[in-house]
Amino acid sequence: MFHKTGTTTSKSKGPELLVDLADQCARALVDTMGMEKEKADQAGREIAERMAGHWGGQNIYFPMGLTMRLSQRDQEIYQAYTGDNHSDLARQFGVSVQWVYRILKIKKAEDIAARQHSLFSQ
Repeated sequence: MFHKTGTTTSKSKGPELLVDLADQCARALVDTMGMEKEKADQAGREIAERMAGHWGGQNIYFPMGLTMRLSQRDQEIYQAYTGDNHSDLARQFGVSVQWVYRILKIKKAEDIAARQHSLFSQ
Protein backbone atom coordinates (compact mmCIF):
# COMPACT_ATOMS: atom_id res chain seq x y z
CA MET A 1 0.00 0.00 0.00
CA PHE A 2 2.81 2.41 0.88
CA HIS A 3 6.21 2.40 -0.73
CA LYS A 4 9.39 4.33 -0.29
CA THR A 5 11.28 6.11 -3.01
CA GLY A 6 14.57 7.47 -1.79
CA THR A 7 14.03 9.09 1.59
CA THR A 8 10.47 10.29 1.05
CA THR A 9 7.29 8.27 1.24
CA SER A 10 5.29 8.18 -1.97
CA LYS A 11 1.68 9.04 -1.22
CA SER A 12 0.25 8.25 -4.62
CA LYS A 13 -0.76 4.65 -3.84
CA GLY A 14 -2.38 5.08 -0.43
CA PRO A 15 -5.63 6.77 0.43
CA GLU A 16 -5.12 10.17 2.00
CA LEU A 17 -6.46 9.08 5.41
CA LEU A 18 -4.09 6.12 5.66
CA VAL A 19 -1.10 8.17 4.57
CA ASP A 20 -1.95 10.79 7.19
CA LEU A 21 -2.42 8.06 9.82
CA ALA A 22 1.01 6.65 8.99
CA ASP A 23 2.57 10.13 9.17
CA GLN A 24 0.88 10.96 12.49
CA CYS A 25 1.92 7.65 14.05
CA ALA A 26 5.50 8.13 12.88
CA ARG A 27 5.59 11.67 14.23
CA ALA A 28 4.23 10.49 17.61
CA LEU A 29 6.86 7.75 17.81
CA VAL A 30 9.66 10.22 17.11
CA ASP A 31 8.28 12.88 19.50
CA THR A 32 7.28 10.68 22.43
CA MET A 33 9.56 7.66 22.16
CA GLY A 34 12.63 9.22 20.56
CA MET A 35 12.52 6.63 17.80
CA GLU A 36 14.69 7.14 14.72
CA LYS A 37 12.68 8.74 11.90
CA GLU A 38 13.23 5.89 9.45
CA LYS A 39 12.06 3.25 11.95
CA ALA A 40 9.14 5.46 13.00
CA ASP A 41 8.09 5.86 9.36
CA GLN A 42 8.21 2.09 8.92
CA ALA A 43 6.16 1.54 12.10
CA GLY A 44 3.67 4.22 11.04
CA ARG A 45 3.13 2.51 7.69
CA GLU A 46 2.69 -0.86 9.43
CA ILE A 47 0.11 0.61 11.82
CA ALA A 48 -1.81 2.20 8.95
CA GLU A 49 -1.78 -1.07 6.99
CA ARG A 50 -3.02 -3.01 10.01
CA MET A 51 -5.79 -0.48 10.62
CA ALA A 52 -6.79 -0.73 6.94
CA GLY A 53 -6.89 -4.52 7.23
CA HIS A 54 -8.87 -4.42 10.46
CA TRP A 55 -11.24 -1.50 9.79
CA GLY A 56 -11.07 -1.24 5.99
CA GLY A 57 -14.37 -0.61 4.24
CA GLN A 58 -16.11 0.70 7.36
CA ASN A 59 -17.19 4.24 8.15
CA ILE A 60 -15.34 5.32 11.26
CA TYR A 61 -15.91 8.37 13.42
CA PHE A 62 -12.93 9.68 15.40
CA PRO A 63 -14.12 11.43 18.56
CA MET A 64 -12.33 14.60 19.60
CA GLY A 65 -10.98 12.87 22.73
CA LEU A 66 -12.52 15.42 25.09
CA THR A 67 -13.41 12.83 27.73
CA MET A 68 -9.87 11.46 27.71
CA ARG A 69 -8.35 14.94 28.03
CA LEU A 70 -10.73 15.86 30.87
CA SER A 71 -9.92 12.63 32.67
CA GLN A 72 -6.21 13.39 32.34
CA ARG A 73 -6.80 16.93 33.64
CA ASP A 74 -8.79 15.59 36.59
CA GLN A 75 -5.96 13.18 37.43
CA GLU A 76 -3.46 16.06 37.29
CA ILE A 77 -5.65 18.07 39.68
CA TYR A 78 -5.85 15.11 42.06
CA GLN A 79 -2.09 14.59 41.98
CA ALA A 80 -1.38 18.31 42.50
CA TYR A 81 -3.73 18.57 45.48
CA THR A 82 -1.86 19.30 48.72
CA GLY A 83 -4.77 19.61 51.11
CA ASP A 84 -5.24 23.35 51.04
CA ASN A 85 -4.73 24.49 47.45
CA HIS A 86 -8.27 24.30 46.06
CA SER A 87 -8.25 27.92 44.83
CA ASP A 88 -4.81 27.59 43.27
CA LEU A 89 -5.86 24.45 41.40
CA ALA A 90 -9.07 26.10 40.18
CA ARG A 91 -7.08 29.03 38.83
CA GLN A 92 -4.35 26.84 37.32
CA PHE A 93 -6.77 24.51 35.51
CA GLY A 94 -9.44 27.06 34.65
CA VAL A 95 -12.28 25.53 36.66
CA SER A 96 -14.32 26.66 39.65
CA VAL A 97 -13.32 25.85 43.22
CA GLN A 98 -16.53 23.82 43.53
CA TRP A 99 -15.47 21.81 40.49
CA VAL A 100 -12.10 21.11 42.12
CA TYR A 101 -13.91 19.77 45.21
CA ARG A 102 -16.07 17.56 42.99
CA ILE A 103 -13.06 16.22 41.05
CA LEU A 104 -11.16 15.49 44.27
CA LYS A 105 -14.14 13.66 45.75
CA ILE A 106 -14.55 11.47 42.66
CA LYS A 107 -10.84 10.77 42.26
CA LYS A 108 -10.45 9.93 45.95
CA ALA A 109 -13.33 7.45 45.73
CA GLU A 110 -11.77 5.88 42.61
CA ASP A 111 -8.40 5.65 44.35
CA ILE A 112 -9.90 3.99 47.44
CA ALA A 113 -11.90 1.53 45.33
CA ALA A 114 -8.81 0.58 43.33
CA ARG A 115 -6.74 0.02 46.49
CA GLN A 116 -9.47 -2.05 48.12
CA HIS A 117 -9.91 -4.14 44.99
CA SER A 118 -6.17 -4.91 44.93
CA LEU A 119 -6.30 -5.98 48.59
CA PHE A 120 -9.00 -8.53 47.91
CA SER A 121 -7.63 -9.85 44.63
CA GLN A 122 -4.39 -11.14 46.17
